[in-house]
Amino acid sequence: MAKPAGKRPGSRRVRRIRQSLAAVGAGLFLLTALGWWLAFSRDTDRQDPAAGLTDLSDQQIPANAPKLHFENVAAKLGVTMRHGPGERRRTLPEDTGSGLAWGDYDGDGDFDLYLVNYDAVGHGSQASNRLYRNDGGRFVDATARAAVGDATGFGMGATFADYDDDGDLDLYVTNRGPNRLFSNLGDGSFREIGAAAGVDDPSWSVGAAWADFDLDGRLDLYVANYVDFDDSLATAPTSEDPNWTGVPIALNPNAFDPLPNRLYRQRQDGRFIDDAVLAGVSDPAGRSLGVAALDADDDGRPDIYVANDVSPNALFLNRGREPGEALFEDASAATGTADPRGSMGVCVGNFADDPGPGLPSLFITHWVAQENALYEPVIAVGGRLEYRDRARQRRVAEVSLDRVGWGCAAADFDADGRVDLMVANGSTLESSEHRELTAQPALLHWNAGDHFVDLAPVAGDAMRQKHVARGLAVADFDGDGDLDAAVNRNRDVPLLLQNQGIAGLTSEVRTLGTGSWALGSRLSVLRAGSMKLSWWLADASFASAHAPQHLIGLGLDRSSPLLICLDPPSDTERCYTDLEAGRTFILAR
Repeated sequence: MAKPAGKRPGSRRVRRIRQSLAAVGAGLFLLTALGWWLAFSRDTDRQDPAAGLTDLSDQQIPANAPKLHFENVAAKLGVTMRHGPGERRRTLPEDTGSGLAWGDYDGDGDFDLYLVNYDAVGHGSQASNRLYRNDGGRFVDATARAAVGDATGFGMGATFADYDDDGDLDLYVTNRGPNRLFSNLGDGSFREIGAAAGVDDPSWSVGAAWADFDLDGRLDLYVANYVDFDDSLATAPTSEDPNWTGVPIALNPNAFDPLPNRLYRQRQDGRFIDDAVLAGVSDPAGRSLGVAALDADDDGRPDIYVANDVSPNALFLNRGREPGEALFEDASAATGTADPRGSMGVCVGNFADDPGPGLPSLFITHWVAQENALYEPVIAVGGRLEYRDRARQRRVAEVSLDRVGWGCAAADFDADGRVDLMVANGSTLESSEHRELTAQPALLHWNAGDHFVDLAPVAGDAMRQKHVARGLAVADFDGDGDLDAAVNRNRDVPLLLQNQGIAGLTSEVRTLGTGSWALGSRLSVLRAGSMKLSWWLADASFASAHAPQHLIGLGLDRSSPLLICLDPPSDTERCYTDLEAGRTFILAR
């Protein structure tokens, strides 16, 4: 009988090895799965893009929200200019503009409105800029009398300032092509002196900011230039091929080289010289659209913040040591402000109840899917200035994801003592009928203390409706103690948004003398143990300028007096005590 076969030598050892390998393999699988799960839970690129966004319930309007309401009174009050006549040619310059500016050019105490337009394919006076004189509650077209139409200019933005310090407001207009400086003659008319003054930059300019950057007592001018657009790439209207839905190269800013910016320093004879390169602020790699002049580090010298499209933003800190010296440090990377997103508008303010380090915050409007930013200042270890984006914490980020933001305003629209935000939106992407740009509703961020709530859907038809908006600027144009707004719309008539009434009390601050001394000043208001800060005319919007006034929201308290201090960059601080609430104060040099 045959004997049963015995086990092969070493079979037990082989079995143990196999068991060990299986255990190791299982362990590796579990570790890999755990690592993958951890990576997935932290890597937003692999997740649902909607995951983690602010819940819709967080954007519900609370019961204590103010009943803000804005009515579009443009047609009723005589503001009828139509932006961009003629057929749209699908080019970047046409889609980018335009802005506007408020200013009391005739010195009668109310604010007049300048709207920027462009000469689209030779439409001449039909496409000229417009100056509307505020005539006691109605606006009268004073363009011809004032001689500020610039009918041959391709207009982008505008800003008023008394550059020659003679007591009346002059007007600077940025163009794609030579910029204009209109000198106020004091009789209701202007003379164009851009070339004679040396500020007629022939590039494509958009934003501009006035300030005494070298502290010599004379206003200087910073001009933000965009891209070197090539007209040969302009695409004809799509009527020849109505089925084509592509985006032409003429609409892509990445297709064009950036242009250097200008720092025009004013000389004693009233002419200007460009010192941007020597001062270190030309920003040659930036496709610049917006600029704000502000004292970011509270050292008494005006700094420069530049909002760039598809290129990092720039913060230039003023390091001049004596009057007449212009020298800046690029602190963009060190301060965390080199935002690489597509930036357009800039707002400057203090949005928290606690003024913190007493430095300005920055609100930046961005392109679609990039979220608007709200940079708040922090003094880090060693006294280093940093800016940190708190947009998500303040709930102004996700709500802007589907919009393209342009002009903005940091202002107390309901007079409760907190600074709110208004944003003009309008896409640069085309609608299904691709000759037209996509309209979008505005944002009206009410400041609820620790966060913002968008009230635009309940603030009136004009705020709820969709627009292809660009420039935005605020002014109390009707003199009733609350802030109104104007919005320039691309290829449409402007909006004149009248604030229909607020419960809170306001006090108005203006300055006597509109030259260099007050621009960029820090305005401090102390009342009932609470301090509020703002920065005089540093709020820049997009290609636009707000009225030279400040409305202080006082809530419902009419009894507590005010202490107001104005700290100009090139002068000593002035403080005014025991001021009665609800009055207008004129601060003099």
